[in-house]
Amino acid sequence: MRHLLRRAFSTNSSLQKARGWRTYVDRFRDRPASHITAFAVLHEITAIAPLFAVYYALSYYQPPTIFPIRVLEEGNRYINKLREYVGLEQLDPESPVLVHLATSYAIVKVAAPVRIAASLALTPWMAKWCVVPVAKTIEHLTKTMRAKFKP
Repeated sequence: MRHLLRRAFSTNSSLQKARGWRTYVDRFRDRPASHITAFAVLHEITAIAPLFAVYYALSYYQPPTIFPIRVLEEGNRYINKLREYVGLEQLDPESPVLVHLATSYAIVKVAAPVRIAASLALTPWMAKWCVVPVAKTIEHLTKTMRAKFKP
């Protein structure tokens, strides 16, 4: 605790400069909204991109289904009723599309700890190089528009 107070109130530049992960904490304190936005964007990207990637990998390699064909047909029959209600075309009774969708979703959900860790690790970079410049550009455009249309 004493070293934190010394660092906070010291005029010595060597004590003021944060090292290691503390630099990221200081950046977060300076711009919390940009870091929260960066984390949210990264978290969604790491959820959506693998979902499509896993689905297309399953569709391309066509692994054997572990379910009995009766279960697959029953699931497709139920989903076909919903698809017909919404106005979409029906699936073939033996189509593995739903199994691939469910498997993709499950894999992405199981990988959540890895996704969160990756999002946390990339948050400072994303905030610095993507979110802050976009926010500054929007702020500049807003000021320009206000000055331009000022009565």
